[in-house]
Amino acid sequence: MRIWSSRQKVLCGGLLSLLLAAQLPAVQEEPLPDTASFISEFRKTLHRDEKLLSQYTYTDKETLYSLDSKGKVKKSETDVYQVFHAEEEWQTYRRQIMKKGVTVSEKELEKKDREEKERVAKETARRGKQSEEKRREEQAKEDREEQELLDDVFAMYDVQLVQRELINGVSTILVTFKPKPDYKSRTKDGKILQHIAGRAWIAEDDHELARLEAEIIDPISIGAGILAKLQKGSTLNFERRKINGEIWLPVRAETLLNARLLMLKGYNVRQILEFSEHKKFGADVELIFGEVSGTVPQ
Repeated sequence: MRIWSSRQKVLCGGLLSLLLAAQLPAVQEEPLPDTASFISEFRKTLHRDEKLLSQYTYTDKETLYSLDSKGKVKKSETDVYQVFHAEEEWQTYRRQIMKKGVTVSEKELEKKDREEKERVAKETARRGKQSEEKRREEQAKEDREEQELLDDVFAMYDVQLVQRELINGVSTILVTFKPKPDYKSRTKDGKILQHIAGRAWIAEDDHELARLEAEIIDPISIGAGILAKLQKGSTLNFERRKINGEIWLPVRAETLLNARLLMLKGYNVRQILEFSEHKKFGADVELIFGEVSGTVPQ
């Protein structure tokens, strides 16, 4: 009986695998979704779900790096906030617990909490005096402006579905976008976004944005270039994750910004935002600044 060496076994196994592969039909990867239908579903997710978001609080750590002309760090500052969302944006409270690397004192926090409660109470009273018709008009105006911007954005970009990619265990579709050269933007924000191109990763099952990489492809002038001019090459990277299986929230954002302010001062910075400690509280639980009872772990 002849005994094969390990080398012979490996070679034989490799040849057998090649022969089998040659005789089996090629496995076809599932085709990418139809572009128009997929983007249409993605657009629907861009409307904020205020009610669901208002059940969450999280920590926002912001680190700002000032850079020299060669991109080296000159100095850095870190601020930390507790973010308490509400069903309406004006009710949201960004409670600063660290300022420029120094923890905010309890006395200062108590002062800021009182001021925030007073602000919300005054605004609530002011809005309570508005007629129902006035509130409907304001809401209709906000909805109309949002719709106009979305119409503008989805008309200005040439969008291509590229491939599937797995991000944090989620199947996503990689999408590239770039402005159409002859498109004339109809909204103020659209005129800025028309200078931006990039890539987006969209979750295949619920069409939510999982990751974004965007870059300014030609300079953006603000106030005809008098107030500021954002330089080509500035970037934004943004990442979101699904929390508690029900809502997508930000986990990280990084901006590299090169600009000139008031036609004179150069502004070269890198900012990193890190979102953590996402917690959910029930609608029947009283929310106290700095404390959330009945929290659900992430």
